[in-house]
Amino acid sequence: MKTNFKPAFFFLLIAIVATFGCKKAASTKPTNNLSLLNGSWNVSAWGGVAGNYIDFTISESTGIGTVTFLDSQPFGFVVGDKLFTDIVYTSAGKYSATGKYTYGTDNTSSGTRAVILTLQNNNTQLTADYPAINSDFPELIYVFQQGTVTAL
Repeated sequence: MKTNFKPAFFFLLIAIVATFGCKKAASTKPTNNLSLLNGSWNVSAWGGVAGNYIDFTISESTGIGTVTFLDSQPFGFVVGDKLFTDIVYTSAGKYSATGKYTYGTDNTSSGTRAVILTLQNNNTQLTADYPAINSDFPELIYVFQQGTVTAL
């Protein structure tokens, strides 16, 4: 009986090539690149009151936006509050986060809710869209400007 090793060698060669020749595909999951958000942001109508400023800074390394200045009507916020936490890149110019909000008599109560952050106008404006929770907490949108502009 004659033994033919050619088919066995061929299958062994295919197994080796398949095992070592296949390259793992790069992950398509987006990185949490917050570099475009990093820095100071402000709005001059905090709480819907014209001339009422808030400044905050987003840290690229922590994904947190921290209040750095509040004007005369702080609406229950204080310097050092985390305005946004858990900021995560979702797609080009868009981020998801958790946003702090205040409510009740003299805004003494607070909570957190989902917020969608979107860069616009060559990354000089940051829109924060707090979707409605219910009729007591309707949708809320702020458009922050890049940089620090505190009241004079």
